[in-house]
Amino acid sequence: MRHRRRTERGVSTIELVIYAPLLMLMIFLAIQFALIYLGNQAASSAAREAARTARTTLDRDAAAAAGTAYTEKIGKGILEDVTVTVEPVGEHEVRVVVTGHALKITPFLNPPTVSQSVQGPLEEFREPE
Repeated sequence: MRHRRRTERGVSTIELVIYAPLLMLMIFLAIQFALIYLGNQAASSAAREAARTARTTLDRDAAAAAGTAYTEKIGKGILEDVTVTVEPVGEHEVRVVVTGHALKITPFLNPPTVSQSVQGPLEEFREPE
């Protein structure tokens, strides 16, 4: 009886063909999640800047313009289609919501939407008693 010895020639090529697409997919997803995180951070910074302007100047249009300008400066290429909404909450607070789309690199996903909001009291300047 004769035993045929199995050869392992070509096994590494087959493994590469099987594992390479999975590895590339994992790399793309990791980068996409990092871009979403970065977009969230840019939206959060813009919301804080717009809220600071709204709280101190009491001007909603100036606050929206400050948030948009901050997004164009800091979030350029990271955050797209940005909208800044400034709305009063009661008589003594303001809420700023910044929404946009994070940068997309994967072809099979919709552009991820990011949204951040900041709410705080309006500044009141009183004369000393």
